[in-house]
Amino acid sequence: MKRLMTCAVLLALATVIAGCGASGSTSSAGAAASVGAATNADVTAASGATTAVGTTSAATLTSAPVAGGDTCKFLSASDAAALVANPGPVKVAVVDGPISKVTSCTWGSVAIGHIFLVANELNSSAPMSDIKAAMASSITENIDGLGDVGGFMTKTSADVTVAFFKGTNQVTLAVSATAVNADAVVAAAKKIAAGI
Repeated sequence: MKRLMTCAVLLALATVIAGCGASGSTSSAGAAASVGAATNADVTAASGATTAVGTTSAATLTSAPVAGGDTCKFLSASDAAALVANPGPVKVAVVDGPISKVTSCTWGSVAIGHIFLVANELNSSAPMSDIKAAMASSITENIDGLGDVGGFMTKTSADVTVAFFKGTNQVTLAVSATAVNADAVVAAAKKIAAGI
């Protein structure tokens, strides 16, 4: 359940970041409030949907698989297999919002374990300092050499979430399985950061 909560909060944060300004708001303070609300999300796991407190539905945003088949440009199949044995094919969705292009990559299942990666490629109109501050406030343990700022959001034997900010990119990598190797998740996050 903790894994579902973590992934749902990350998805809510990605949706809020991608949709900032979609309702006509131009205030950075409003965007910061929405991002802050997303980190304290109410999660409804039954349908897999998330609702962030104080935010509106992102139903108007479009989400579709990457053209030409599902390939995650941030994490290769072999790197995913190093995190969860036999994770299966990746499912990729891209949401192109007014301030960010959000790519989500998902591998695995409840039976074998999950890998959930969200990459926010922010543009110049994004409230960078607010988004970075919201992410940094969710980090429980800093990791040196991981982008501009980064670290663990969750670190247990079954759930590891690493997030970082590098330049105008914010990436969150969450892995849930019976036994998760935190060092392997950090290594994968550092490889992603090096490729940005």
